[in-house]
Amino acid sequence: MPSRPVLPVLLLASLLSSTALAAGHAAPTTTGKTATTTNLPEVPFPVDAPAFLTGLLAARADDYATAARAYTDALKTDPNNTELLRQAFSQAALAGSPEAVELARRTARLPGGRTIITAFVLGNDAVLHERWQDAAEAYRSVPADALTRILAPLLQAWCLTGEKKYDDALRLLTSPPSTSSPASPFYLGHAGLIASLAGKNQLAGQFYERANTLLQGGDLLLVRARANWLWQSGHQTEARDLMRNAIRRDPVLSLAEPEMQATLDTAPVASAKDGVAHAYILVAYILRQQALHASDTNGMQQMNIASAMMLRMALTLDPSLAVARLMLSEIEDSMDHPDVAIATLRVVSPTDPLARVARFRLALLEDRAGDRNDARTILEGLAHDAPDLVLPIRALGTLLFETKDYRGAITAFDKAIANARTSHALDWSLLFERAAAYERTGNWPKAEADIQEARKMVPDEPIVLNFLGYGWVQRGQHLKDATQLLEHALELDPEDAAIRDSLGWAFIRSGDLKRGTDLLEHAAEETPLDPEVNYHLGVAYWNLGRHTEAIDQWNVALGLKPEPDDLARINTALDFAKTAGSEAKLSIQDVPATP
Repeated sequence: MPSRPVLPVLLLASLLSSTALAAGHAAPTTTGKTATTTNLPEVPFPVDAPAFLTGLLAARADDYATAARAYTDALKTDPNNTELLRQAFSQAALAGSPEAVELARRTARLPGGRTIITAFVLGNDAVLHERWQDAAEAYRSVPADALTRILAPLLQAWCLTGEKKYDDALRLLTSPPSTSSPASPFYLGHAGLIASLAGKNQLAGQFYERANTLLQGGDLLLVRARANWLWQSGHQTEARDLMRNAIRRDPVLSLAEPEMQATLDTAPVASAKDGVAHAYILVAYILRQQALHASDTNGMQQMNIASAMMLRMALTLDPSLAVARLMLSEIEDSMDHPDVAIATLRVVSPTDPLARVARFRLALLEDRAGDRNDARTILEGLAHDAPDLVLPIRALGTLLFETKDYRGAITAFDKAIANARTSHALDWSLLFERAAAYERTGNWPKAEADIQEARKMVPDEPIVLNFLGYGWVQRGQHLKDATQLLEHALELDPEDAAIRDSLGWAFIRSGDLKRGTDLLEHAAEETPLDPEVNYHLGVAYWNLGRHTEAIDQWNVALGLKPEPDDLARINTALDFAKTAGSEAKLSIQDVPATP
């Protein structure tokens, strides 16, 4: 059985670098109040109010917006219920609801009510109203743990910047405690941003260079800041090269290269409020990395919720931040909230430099949600806007393949492969995808040519060997070589049921019924809902004289919605069984090499 085509990994690459936190500096583990504040509320008492029950169910489904509205409505009927107040606030904060500020004030007055979330919500409200001392005081009330100790200097430095106390802010970020922190490269980057706002351009450049040395490539914010500094310093060519090299390391970000180049004359952080927002994004990234490496599902969930919270804090300060929306959408998608992930991206402004990246990510989400027409429209627009790139055209080809428009997929893959050859970035899996599309149209010679080229690139890739070996077996070509390829493929990936089925079918076609049947039975146990495997096993049973079992396998295959070519073979086998004698063998027909 041929392996499913390799679909490209089309997820947004991280927009922040973890180098400083990974190379010799372990990322901090969130403990204590940071982690526990995101736990879902328990039912504190029996409540009959419909609003409370709605909130409870919504909270358990992670529908924060609905839960916040429902709990707030329930609180109106019982305003002195402290547990209900806590629940209403926590859900409002998770949802980024405007009601969160007033609920935070009320919650903070309760015994033990001052938490990391109340501090952030109240601090952010002060930032939005430029009450910088109030903001600093609120942020100072954040319970201390490993993560908040990284965030605190950034928040305080930006509050000082809001008061135009630039020198104090810079001293805070470059003090010995800050320079010894694993986050010191990010502190230096933010120090450069503050120095730029203060008009200390030479000092800003020094900070950017030091941060870049420590980060070994830097994150997107640092790259944009350095490029802007170079541009303002008269080094426009160097600024463009810096941005180009950074962007082209990430195929998804390459979608935004023209727009990112056009922003070189604009500072990425224009105010202290923007700086606070980017501090939250940094912490969200750290939490997200912890979630991706969490050893248990509950830990991953808690880290993702906390990361999403940090991003919502950033969006409270600047709802237009596309970087925050891209990260938040990815997290919500990973937590199985596709509607929230889609809604988060739909509001990205079409004039934002990262708008194409957001549209691309939106297309993938729409595709997975079943809205393939919308996804196709978006990808066609991106392919038109960026005709020289591989990624959008390849994604379009993948979508067309999945919707069984194989000829349309071939056209898209043709263009993607041509672009990849031009940029010297041809990937074997792209050839594999076009080979699969050619094979589905019946054009085996072209499919074989693509897969042979892919094989030269990755001679020991099991799915490439399986595709080629099975293609030969189906067409009665090179059976000995095909069997050897498939045996090698199974050695490389002994758990792959598709390869086991292919090798079993090769043995059947070569007349080794015993070995073939053993392999096919094993494959059928692993993939009982695959019509092709069941058809193959039926043929093996019939030719072994186990006719009843063969007919059963073919009837099972018939009920599994086989592809048209498989359906024809199954029906042919069943028709044969109706008239064949007890000694008759089922003759296996070769698949034609061309339509």
